[in-house]
Amino acid sequence: MKRILFFFMVFIIPIFLYSQQNNTQEIQPHIRVKLGIKQNEVRLRWAVDQASAWQKANTLGFTLKRYTLVRDGKTLTVPEEINLGQFFPAKQKEWEVIANKNDYAAIVAQSLFGDSFEVELGNQKQGELESILNKSQELEQRFAYALMAADLDFTVAALAGWGYIDKTIKPNERYVYVVNVNQNNVIGKGEALAIIEDKEPELPKPLDFIGIFQDKSVILSWEYLQLRDVYTSYFIERSEDGKNFSTLSDLPVMNMNSQAQKETPNMIFVDSLQIVNKPFSYRIRGKTIFGDYGPYSSIVTGKASKKIEATPRIKLAKIDDNDRINIEWEFPKENEKEIQNFELLYSPTDKENDYKIVRNKLSKENRTVIIKSESSSNYFKIRAVGLNNDHRESFSVLIQPEDSTPPVIPTQLKAKIDSTGVAHIEWKPNTEPDLEGYHIFRGNQKGEELMRITTQPIKQASFNDSVQLANLNSTVYYYVTAVDFRKNQSEPSEIIEVEKPDIIPPQPPTFSKYEIKDGVITLDWYKSVSEDVTLHELYRIDIDEQNAIPKKVYETKELNPTYSFQDKELQSDKRYIYFLKSIDKNKLISKESQRITLRNVDLRPKKVISNLTGTANPQKARIDLIWKNQANDITEIVIYRQKDGEKSSLYATLNGQQNYLEDKNVTVGTKYTYLIKAMLSSNQPSTTEKITVEY
Repeated sequence: MKRILFFFMVFIIPIFLYSQQNNTQEIQPHIRVKLGIKQNEVRLRWAVDQASAWQKANTLGFTLKRYTLVRDGKTLTVPEEINLGQFFPAKQKEWEVIANKNDYAAIVAQSLFGDSFEVELGNQKQGELESILNKSQELEQRFAYALMAADLDFTVAALAGWGYIDKTIKPNERYVYVVNVNQNNVIGKGEALAIIEDKEPELPKPLDFIGIFQDKSVILSWEYLQLRDVYTSYFIERSEDGKNFSTLSDLPVMNMNSQAQKETPNMIFVDSLQIVNKPFSYRIRGKTIFGDYGPYSSIVTGKASKKIEATPRIKLAKIDDNDRINIEWEFPKENEKEIQNFELLYSPTDKENDYKIVRNKLSKENRTVIIKSESSSNYFKIRAVGLNNDHRESFSVLIQPEDSTPPVIPTQLKAKIDSTGVAHIEWKPNTEPDLEGYHIFRGNQKGEELMRITTQPIKQASFNDSVQLANLNSTVYYYVTAVDFRKNQSEPSEIIEVEKPDIIPPQPPTFSKYEIKDGVITLDWYKSVSEDVTLHELYRIDIDEQNAIPKKVYETKELNPTYSFQDKELQSDKRYIYFLKSIDKNKLISKESQRITLRNVDLRPKKVISNLTGTANPQKARIDLIWKNQANDITEIVIYRQKDGEKSSLYATLNGQQNYLEDKNVTVGTKYTYLIKAMLSSNQPSTTEKITVEY
């Protein structure tokens, strides 16, 4: 059979299949049955819901049976069965006769018997569609278009073996019609219930038919979902006088979406109108799968309009000494016939939703307007209003009066840092109308210059800042400034000091020396370098006792640079371990200090560092320390540094073989004191060597 070129006036794709289900959701194919009841007859339509099963069913044919269930209001004990026949597609020669006169028959015939099946669409009023289905899915195309064509012509459906009219019905009876595929158990049967009554059911009127008239076109829309099981297609009619209507095309408008989850509630059709300001009326009516037409919808009437083609352009905007703004614009004289008037729009921010009309109904011959300045930043647009209330707007222009006055200083600044390291900062909002926002400044040390941490002004009078809790500084400093749209910045607010939550334990104290004399061990140590320490503790462990546990032998709340303690409750010739701890004001406890093990004998500190010298080296901007190590069991060397009378702090830890240090972090005119102590593998204390160098 020859390849057929056919045309459809469609608006939503893909093809609407006769009760087709999504193959991914239903594994077993089924027969779907619809019926229409008229006086003295029942019309039936059926189809297989999957393309692969459809082709097989056409070969095997269908069997239609009717079962009478109820007669005269009484349910029959055994339903009466009547075999209404077997149905196959007509032979190819029968199709050739009708296909020359009926396009729908030609489509079904091509689907059933054609060597190839290719869909081509012609030009319609809605525009040119290049393709509607992937040509590689030929079986799907045959299936889809065959069922669609059958839906549009019941005679064609019956010729294909998919429809039947039962004229042997009787009033006041109820039937169940059952359709099966011959000699097949894979394709599920289809069923439909028919209730025969004296009065023929009426077809419903299309719902919610509306028309939206636009620039040389109209969008027609009507409700689809509620009546999708009644009407498979619609015909649209147009009238120029509101009385005499004619169809826009012999071809119907169909909803081509087969996926229920994507179905739109409305159908939409666009008709072009080349004549503007002339009334046109429209109505629609639906057509059922059995070829019956429903009643007409309500009539919608309207006029197509012509949009404004020209756009206003502001060519001058200036402000005088009295803050009066003069605005001039351009608009083609020949386009004045398209508009009603002009409007002046104003916004303080240039945001689209902030614009408001401040002057309306300006004459369409007018090209200038004078207005008082509203604020420190004035954005204006000119709007041309069309005859149908459409509009075109100019680009915005910014006009600013002179302003050198900064905002007032923000007040009532307060902040708190939570345990996660977030600083919550807030202050009293400023009230200036031209306020752009605020800037936040932060510093980590008292007296240092605070640095701005906001890249752009923030609008709200609050700010959250992330703070490193692990840093050594225990406080953070903030102040806030306000800035207006002219970038005038206020003086800083008061500086506030914000204390960090303490989550870092203090550093432990450090033993400086010990002495064993006459059964008494004297221990000296340096204070913890942590500034928030409130308590120092000394612990002792008796090694020679079984399961010995640490015992606190001394504690002090005094805050001194150095401490000393004499342990007199000792036994002779026994070994003891000592270590120190510190506790800060938040009850955080330091790690243990380095443990020292002593025997209650003469264990004076051992001098293992000698010949300590220090030299200022200005040429290389450093201080050189050199010494001699006099022991082979030195594990490491600890160096503390004190600057011009400040507190000493741990400066470096070296390996046990190193005998020099280069201090490059020095300042001219400053005196530095170094404390050097060696740590021995035997845990025996060593003397601390001290040297002062002026750089």
